Amino acid sequence: MTEMDAYRLLDWKRGGYEKVPIPEPGPFEVLLEVKGAGLCASDLHFLHTEPGGWSSSPPWTLGHENAGIVAARGPQAHRFDIGQPVLATGIHSCGVCRFCLRGHDNLCTTAVSGRGAGIDGGMARYVVVPERELIALSTLEPRVAAPLADAGHTSYGAVAHVRDRLTPDATALVIGAGGVGSYAVQYLKLLTSAQVVVAELSEPRRSYVSQLGADVTLPSDSSTSDAVRELTHGRGADAVIDFVGSAETIATAMSSAATLGKVALVGMGDVDVRLAWGRTPAIACEVSWRMGATLGQLAEVVALAEAGKLRIDNQYFAFDEIETAMELLEAGELTGRAVIEPHRLSRTTK
Repeated sequence: MTEMDAYRLLDWKRGGYEKVPIPEPGPFEVLLEVKGAGLCASDLHFLHTEPGGWSSSPPWTLGHENAGIVAARGPQAHRFDIGQPVLATGIHSCGVCRFCLRGHDNLCTTAVSGRGAGIDGGMARYVVVPERELIALSTLEPRVAAPLADAGHTSYGAVAHVRDRLTPDATALVIGAGGVGSYAVQYLKLLTSAQVVVAELSEPRRSYVSQLGADVTLPSDSSTSDAVRELTHGRGADAVIDFVGSAETIATAMSSAATLGKVALVGMGDVDVRLAWGRTPAIACEVSWRMGATLGQLAEVVALAEAGKLRIDNQYFAFDEIETAMELLEAGELTGRAVIEPHRLSRTTK
């Protein structure tokens, strides 16, 4: 077999299935047989991106949340045995640029053109991955672990970024409780003693994060920041993480933040941010766009998951059900993460 089917961004704003050659691993790479590829809002973002709206041009295979087993190794790849279950970070990095050398591999100059985001990702039977970008799995099934590569990873990095503001009397506001935001709620409860407030449009998602430990849930609308101020006796949230990135949610994030707070903008919005000195955001408040998390932090995420500290709720889809999963994601009808199983076809299992 020299070819495989892949789900690709065929052209700007056009996705579909296409036959592609099975890739061969380079000297320090492995060929990963994909057992699970998480579906992310970023995948939808690529499918809606206007021509020239990303640093790379199509075509490429989608899928940046990938886990599977090592099927083959390049001549200089020795870290993993054939058959070893592994999780691939969602961010590609070179290991030698100034950011990588300082431990910020998530900010690597190659990161914006990573697997599934400019180079071929895991919505196919096989994908090539540099061995340095893999984390070994011990007890987790690859298909279960796949969403940890981004949903579990990016959220962990965002929480780590704001954690220094979260003293026991602090309040954290999470905006958006989808596949990424729901992990952030878990990390905030595991790693801090802060009050966790979640703003989310969907009532089922609000109910879901309440089960995960959120202290307060609110509808995400124009009244959110006033509600946060009321909950905090006028102070505001000491940390705000926006996983949506729309004009409305960024405005809410800015107006909800406390003096000396931190605002982490994670959602892939394309909007202008309005600043007003002393008001939006509050005095001494730090605001930053976040880009994933580091390889070291992914290892920490896997350690938490394999210790049974994380609730991982996935909904599994066969390879020929990718577009169905995308429709459900876009409609906001998923509470957990959609995971594609490239080796499985629905017509053989129903």
